[in-house]
Amino acid sequence: MSLDLENATRAPASGTTRSGLRQRFRVLAAGPSTPDRLRRLGAVLVLGCVLAGVFSLVDGSARTEAVREGGTRIAAVHADAAELYRSLADADAMATSGFVSGGQEPAEIRARYDRDIADTTARLVHAAGLLPADDPAAPALATISEQLPVYSGLVESARTYNRLGYPLGQSYLDSASRLMSTQILPAADELRSLQARALADAYGRAGSPPIAVLLIGLAALAALVDAAVREGRRTQRILSVGLTVAGAAIVVALLWWVVATSVASGHLADAGRHSGVADTLDDARAAVLQARSNESLVLVARSGGAADSGFTAAIESVLGTPTEGNGLLDIATDAAAPDTDERIAAVRLATEQWMTAHRRLRELDDGGIYRDAVASATGADPGGSGAAFDRLGAVLGDAIDAERAAFREQADAAAAALNGLAAGPAVLAVLAAAAATAGIARRVEEYR
Repeated sequence: MSLDLENATRAPASGTTRSGLRQRFRVLAAGPSTPDRLRRLGAVLVLGCVLAGVFSLVDGSARTEAVREGGTRIAAVHADAAELYRSLADADAMATSGFVSGGQEPAEIRARYDRDIADTTARLVHAAGLLPADDPAAPALATISEQLPVYSGLVESARTYNRLGYPLGQSYLDSASRLMSTQILPAADELRSLQARALADAYGRAGSPPIAVLLIGLAALAALVDAAVREGRRTQRILSVGLTVAGAAIVVALLWWVVATSVASGHLADAGRHSGVADTLDDARAAVLQARSNESLVLVARSGGAADSGFTAAIESVLGTPTEGNGLLDIATDAAAPDTDERIAAVRLATEQWMTAHRRLRELDDGGIYRDAVASATGADPGGSGAAFDRLGAVLGDAIDAERAAFREQADAAAAALNGLAAGPAVLAVLAAAAATAGIARRVEEYR
């Protein structure tokens, strides 16, 4: 009996509590009194400020992460891909150059080939460690890893037969160069292109206008200003401290977003331009190396000038045709900053000097003076083709390194501009919510 009585007394109390809560919520949501209206207004203002803070935190974190990933992982793989392409093309050029001297390959050419293969292997390992397994570029990296030992084996076989004086060495060399040009280099180019697109996409996300954040922030600011003006008219007061502080915090947060993203976007655009110029010059360097490989192959095969079309096509891709232009150096000049023009002009001059030396080499070979043609390709004569090729490689390398350094500088500046963007405006939005709550609460207290 006592338990039944106790339960009977508890049930109505619980029901009364729930009924009271519902009644209070109903009054708060639709109560006609001024305090109820003020509480509703405060809830709307706090919600707007909190939403602005949440969007600011999410968007700011995404942009900061995009710049960080673009400047570290993606940029590193992109650099690895560019150096992979260079090392592979240079290795092939050195492999063919070694055959020009006959059975005894020059030590410096062999050392350069070995260094290129070692650099390629190191870059492959580094890129594989940074590239996710499901990345679209993973198959290209796998192709290079699988075919590089095959290529090296063909080159070693070619060297062995060449030292023995067997013509079969040239067949192995041709197979190695064909494997390099049809499978390995295209895979390296695909890897580089995919990473360039990934880098552009990351920087595009980081530098895009923060439309959602600005719209929500402006909506919250408009609500705060409207509330302050209306309450000022009702109470005949000029200033509500809480609402004023809240509005000022939102204004600072919005200005932070506008300034940070504008500065970062400018730096990212510059970084993208430097990266694009470096990629174009990388293409020019690859074409130069392919031209060098063709020059050596024609000498080894003693095919004469009729087989020199590969050299001509590669150099025309760098300099453009006499009638149309539009070579890789023209493209780089159009995209580059004015301070880069001088470096690209130096590359053009060095390319033209190599072309002149190459024409003299072809005249020697076609005239039956084979030993002098070989000396031009492999000797240290400053007027020879080999020396001119080395000068061109050095000038191209300096220009590419300068563009890569400028890219890193601009990328770091963009990252610095976005420092604190994830947390700073979000904290200001929370401060605005607290100030709005305090301002409305003060008005509610006046009605008690």
